[in-house]
Amino acid sequence: MVEDFKEKFREFLETEDLKFTSEREAILEKIFSIHYHFDADDLVFMLRGGKKRVSKATVYRTLDLLVKSNLIIEHQLGDKKKIYEHVLGHSHHDHLICLYCSKTIEFDEPMIEDFQDRVCEKLKFIPERHSLKIFGKCQFCQKKSKP
Repeated sequence: MVEDFKEKFREFLETEDLKFTSEREAILEKIFSIHYHFDADDLVFMLRGGKKRVSKATVYRTLDLLVKSNLIIEHQLGDKKKIYEHVLGHSHHDHLICLYCSKTIEFDEPMIEDFQDRVCEKLKFIPERHSLKIFGKCQFCQKKSKP
């Protein structure tokens, strides 16, 4: 399955006149080996544990390319924090984000999806993707803040 992602990324890079380097390959392999949200610093840390040394700048540039190629999704969490996740092989979901501890909770609600589909149909709009993020205070932080 990773080979499919590599091929798609190779093809995308060719359209941008860029090379499929061993560093980009290591980043791609690491991203598709994990099944949770991560930020750029998490990825740098994970890669440092491997045999391949990849600079932080290369990680950031490659993340941008992977977003542009539609292999991963970038979520803006406010305060300039971004998290990423790969999309191929994962079902669509939305996010609850705690403003106090940054915990991210995934959820899937068919009623929300149905409503969005009806709105798009009504307005003759063809959706390609969407992202719903609800910001607030998680259960743990609510308990912490009570006297």
